[in-house]
This record gives sequence, structure tokens and C-alpha cells, in this order.
Amino acid sequence: MAKKRAAVIEDKVEELYETEDINEEVLDENLDSILEDLDINESSENLEIALSSLTDDSIKDFINKIDKFKPLTREEEYDLGKKIQQGDQEALNKLILSNIKFVVSMANRYKNTGVSLSDLINQGNLGLVEAAKRFDPDKGVKFISYAVWWIRQAMIQLLAEQSGTVKLPIKQASLLYKINEAIETLSKQYHREPTSEEISEYLNIPKENIENILMVSKNYLSFESPIKDGEDRTFLDLMESKTIKVEDEVINHTLKDTLQSLIQELDEREANILKMRYGLDGENPMTLEEVGNILNISRERVRQIESRALSKLRKKAVKKKLQDYLN
Repeated sequence: MAKKRAAVIEDKVEELYETEDINEEVLDENLDSILEDLDINESSENLEIALSSLTDDSIKDFINKIDKFKPLTREEEYDLGKKIQQGDQEALNKLILSNIKFVVSMANRYKNTGVSLSDLINQGNLGLVEAAKRFDPDKGVKFISYAVWWIRQAMIQLLAEQSGTVKLPIKQASLLYKINEAIETLSKQYHREPTSEEISEYLNIPKENIENILMVSKNYLSFESPIKDGEDRTFLDLMESKTIKVEDEVINHTLKDTLQSLIQELDEREANILKMRYGLDGENPMTLEEVGNILNISRERVRQIESRALSKLRKKAVKKKLQDYLN
């Protein structure tokens, strides 16, 4: 991204050389206007570069600029998604800008981790852009529900880099996520660990790619690693404590009402765990560890019960909106 930004600026500087009696003074006077050309609007050809080039000094102006972009309806998201699939750059820009306030909201929740707010927003914006490019409107899922993983993953990777922890590139992380999902599905189907060939056939991905990702991932970021040297908090703790609050902004009151009615069909422990995890009784959502401490079980056990309970709700859900969020 820095290379793209540098290339745009270099092209504009070359234009100056052709039209001006160039010197350092002229260049300094024009640099601000050059950077302003990387504008934030729906018709910008360099939006991705502009959204990853923020500095501490430009944050206030950025927030003022994005205030004018309003949320989209599901129908508008669908129409934009179809246009993006056909290569419509303006549609891509509109989808990104209509959801960009969410990046700022999430970045604010990570800002006390030793990384500047501008860097967090830059990185989150890249995650948002990647999500917008990959968005499939035919899946029936609200865009921000899909994008939240990409945004969060991008920010967590930045935190890992800043802490000195080696990180897995975002595209490889996405593939690893799919591989782990396939392993879980196939393990249930075969009642054993699947082979590389079986995973390859299931995902329609070359066996060599799968084996390489699995091998490389062993040497990359452990979410049990501390955020900073000498600090007790891990990346897993950070993701849990922030994710519940951020995703609570995405889950609306209709979803909670529907959950409340369906949750009565779960056993008492499953229902209580979901209520605590998602704040369904009006309390603040709790992390896995907090729920585990209350019930005197491990946080991994809490995760397993929560997963089982959500699986039951998926089968019972008859409203499409609820299915979108649970998926």
C-alpha cells in the first residue's frame, strides 16, 4: 500500500517538474495539495491509498469527512455488491465509505494497546476494503457482519507486528481459517483427523497449498502470546473483550428479541451462558473467562457449550435475519 501511495505521489511530482521551475520551495508548497488529491469520496480512483495514509494530524479531518456517509439498506448493499462483482469501482467505494465509521469505532476500542489511533484506522480500513472486494451479496448476510472479521483480523495483525510477534499474512490467515473449518467438519464426518488429500478435495484447493499453510502457521502468531513484554493480557483476551462489545453494536434489538424467545428451548446451562455472553438480560456481555469463573468451568468448556447452543439455535431459527447473524 505504501508503494502504491508513493507511486501516485511520484507521478504528481513528475508533473510538477514538467510544468514548474521546480525547486524545494515549490515542492513543499505543492505537497499538501498533492496529498489532498488522495481524496475520500465515492468517485476517488485512489480511495484505498487515501484510507491507509492517515496520520495523527489528519485524523480529525478524516472523521469530519466520513460523517456525511450514511448507513445503507439491505437492498442498497445487495445492489452495490452485484455491481462490485462486475468491477464497478464507484460501487466499491460507496460500500466502503458507508461502513467506515465502524472501523473508527473498533479502532477506539484497541487504542490503549501502544499503537496509534491513525495506524489502527489505516489497518482497519484495509481490512474493510478487502471485505468489500470479497463481499457476496447472494449469501444473504449483512455486509458489516461479514466485514467485522476482516477489520478485526487486520488490527490484531498490526498489534502483533508492533509487539514483535510474527504474524500470518491476512490472505494466508483466511485460508487457514477455511482449512481449520474443513478439518472440524471432516473430522465429524469421518470420526478421525482428515488427510491433506481429503481437505484438498473438500475445499478444491491444491494439496501442496494446504500442507504449506499448515506448516507455516505453526511458526506464526500464537493468540496466547502477551500483547507486550511483561504484560499478562494475551491477544486472545484482547479479541474476546473487544469483540463482544463491537459485535454487540451490530446485533440489533430485533435479533435479541428473537434470541430471547428461542433461548427458552435450550437447557438451563446453555441458556445462561448465551445470556451472559451476549448480555441478553440487560447486563454487559462477558468474556469466556468471566463466564467460566462464574460457572467454575474452563473458558474452553464455555466456548464448547456456547458453540453447541448456537448450533441448536441455527436449526430452530425460522427468521432469515437471525440466521444471517448466527452464521
